[in-house]
Amino acid sequence: MRAELAIKNCRIVDSRMTCEGVIHISGGKIIGITRSLQGAPGEVIDADGLFVLPGAIDGHVHMMDPGYTDREDFITGTGAAARGGVTTVIDHHRTEPQVYSAKELKGKRDYLSERSLVDFGLLGGLKLTNRKDLRGMWEAGALGMKGFTCEVHGAEPLSAGDLAGIFEEIKSFGGVALIHAEDDSILKHNEKKLRESGRKDYLSVSEWRSREAEAMAVKQVIDLAEATGARVGIAHVSLPELVDYIWSAKGRGALVYSETCPQYFTLTVEDLEEKGPFNKFTPPPRTREDADGIWRSLRMNKIDMVNTDHCPFPREEKEKGLDDIWEAPFGIPGIETTTRFLLDGVARGLISINQVVRLRGENSSLIYGLDDRKGFIQVGYDADLIFVDLEREAVLEDKEVVSKCKWTPYPGKKIRGDVVLTMVRGKVVMKDGEVVGSPGWGEFVTRSH
Repeated sequence: MRAELAIKNCRIVDSRMTCEGVIHISGGKIIGITRSLQGAPGEVIDADGLFVLPGAIDGHVHMMDPGYTDREDFITGTGAAARGGVTTVIDHHRTEPQVYSAKELKGKRDYLSERSLVDFGLLGGLKLTNRKDLRGMWEAGALGMKGFTCEVHGAEPLSAGDLAGIFEEIKSFGGVALIHAEDDSILKHNEKKLRESGRKDYLSVSEWRSREAEAMAVKQVIDLAEATGARVGIAHVSLPELVDYIWSAKGRGALVYSETCPQYFTLTVEDLEEKGPFNKFTPPPRTREDADGIWRSLRMNKIDMVNTDHCPFPREEKEKGLDDIWEAPFGIPGIETTTRFLLDGVARGLISINQVVRLRGENSSLIYGLDDRKGFIQVGYDADLIFVDLEREAVLEDKEVVSKCKWTPYPGKKIRGDVVLTMVRGKVVMKDGEVVGSPGWGEFVTRSH
């Protein structure tokens, strides 16, 4: 087959090695990888020695479309994804209507079919009354199910007994669950005590969403997953000791996974104290020692995925918490900067560029069943590629944000390493910081095996 496009002078990166070569593309697929340019392709892109990685698969985004498009929508959100080197997003269920059945999942899929610049998958939701609907959502194409052990964003808290039954059902059809794990009873106890004492300061968030609340819930969820044999991931792990707890269970054969987010290795409680509502998310930022510990866990390959938990709000919504932190919603944008923060870690010698591929692509493709077409630079796979310049330096600024919210939690932060081109199925959707893709290019993706 004759290549329609060839990318020459690449430094091609996977989780094991980096090699120089040429990538040949036709029909949106990689059809060959050679040492030098061969044949007469229709178009040639010169990577000029840049690193070429598989596009990121972000398994934790809240694009808020349909229903809450004052915060984000799929057009702006997937444009931001393209800027950040994300070629596949997996959107969570908390839109309107929320996705708790196959009918709702299919409706959301169809609605988004002309609204995405990058490929997209969907998660279904877990609640107290939809256990009978889980298999139907899975068969309709859901890549997994998301649930909460605490009341946040209006979600129903799922108890240990609820989760045991849910996990048994999910295991019966080979599904996977992603759980937001904070203990609801501890959170409510902490909140009552803080409110009664009149606390409105920014650091009350850390005392409310305490280490103990996260630790108790994570350990309970992991123990239940191990007991039932279900595949279960923990969302946004903030503490290195909990990474170790999950790692130990994995070593015993449990089918469990850990996800962290860049805010847990870039921000600390001091940032919360300074910036308040613009650094309000949950679990909250922890100590500098915890952030350094998360970096060590990344370096030691103990963490499976780095996702964004991209959850933006308009500036005016966040500003409601300037004088009373309780009034600000939880959530920050992050899809534009997550891969860039990992590249900065490469530039600083904290992790390798091969580990970036593992954390942002390969593992997510394996966990969510996309590993026959996404997450790898291999013949037969989608030509989802990002070009990376490890030397490019930048200062993050609000004015450059693509997301609808138009602010970043990291203003003024200097980073080294950037995504300079993003390609989805052979088509360039971002180049040199400018989003050039069109809504509707992105396709719905689900498991094919």
